[in-house]
Amino acid sequence: MPPSTSTSPWAAAYGEGTVKCRAQFDKLRLVLLEDPDGVEKIIRSLVHLTKQHPGSGRIGTELAYFRKHRRRMRYATWRAACLPIGSGVVEAACKTLAAQRMKRSGMRWRHEGGQAILTFRGLIQSERFDGAWALVAATYKAEVTLFENVIALSDYRR
Repeated sequence: MPPSTSTSPWAAAYGEGTVKCRAQFDKLRLVLLEDPDGVEKIIRSLVHLTKQHPGSGRIGTELAYFRKHRRRMRYATWRAACLPIGSGVVEAACKTLAAQRMKRSGMRWRHEGGQAILTFRGLIQSERFDGAWALVAATYKAEVTLFENVIALSDYRR
């Protein structure tokens, strides 16, 4: 979704800052957010604009973008399912998952060590650590047998 009217294809078609540009932008932004078929309607609108303004590269660029990313723009469907459509949730997760742990005072990480820390941090934060640890522990689990002349620690204090 275009961030503002000045970078939108409607600015290229109707003129930056015009009433018609703002009205089209606002109307189609709402369609994209609330109509389950919104992205297809935006694409049809852009196809219509390219026919009206064949020399505008910006309109063609935006049309290509919407076509390429249409499966990611099902905003109305996701909103109806109470799913987030913005990047705020992901950015907050990055901050709490990675930045808080990796950027503490004096910490420096090589790629392998940092990846190990982030992997376990992700498992802890997603409450999947116990299951993952069982898998890791099973990989390194070995049976230990005591020789007859070795006294077990539990028997030592008798």
